[in-house]
Amino acid sequence: MSGEMGAEIAAPHGLMVGHPRRWFALPVLLTGAFLPILDFNVVNLALPSIQQGLGATAGDVQFVISAYAATYAVFLITGGRLGDWLGRKRMFLLGVAGFTCASLLCGLATSPDMLIAARVLQALTATGMAPQVLASIRVLFPPAEQATALGLYGATFGLANIMGQILGGLLVSAHPFGLTWQTIFLINIPVGLLAFAGGWLFLADTRAEDAGRLDLGGVALLSSMLGLLVYPLVEGREAGWPIWAVCMLAAVPAMLAAFIAFERRVKI
Repeated sequence: MSGEMGAEIAAPHGLMVGHPRRWFALPVLLTGAFLPILDFNVVNLALPSIQQGLGATAGDVQFVISAYAATYAVFLITGGRLGDWLGRKRMFLLGVAGFTCASLLCGLATSPDMLIAARVLQALTATGMAPQVLASIRVLFPPAEQATALGLYGATFGLANIMGQILGGLLVSAHPFGLTWQTIFLINIPVGLLAFAGGWLFLADTRAEDAGRLDLGGVALLSSMLGLLVYPLVEGREAGWPIWAVCMLAAVPAMLAAFIAFERRVKI
């Protein structure tokens, strides 16, 4: 067997049973869904501490959140396509390893710019990890068990949102090892290491047999459009709305039109 069917085992009388390690793989996969959402929410309560510790402006701390969210939104579909093409286990492990390293860089940041750059890297690596979760559940579990697995997958998002708020406040106020805001990122390191080990041991490498080529032009145009929109909205007010901010915002409709025209040509 190859592709997605390689993740399933034929059972007697034509039934299909899931991959034998699927229930060991599920907690690992759910960790990959949990971390990106947790890291978006956990930062909120630490923003005053980040601003004080790094001497950041209001625009800087806003961009700590916005840069992560925008990057994650833009490249999430691309991460899923890469998993279909290159293999979901491979992309999951690369994503977990990259996210763990990026979290370390966030915790070691000594300036707002370094933290923002590390957050962008966090989001990029998260897009290699998160899309593989749902796709892997779909092929590792037989239809009879998919409802349970998908229910746990959905509950993971709610838990991540709640834990992000609780954990952010606890870590910043507890000052473990004399640290403040850094701990909200450094805590990802042991979790990421465990997820990587579990993924290496328990995940089956599946991929889509009909995975098409990446739409690199569309990704570039959409990324440019969001950059032109998000950056001036975050930094423009702090800078007093200079001409560059107005020009960037004015260019957004043209970039959107270019993206739509490009995608129409791709479909032809």
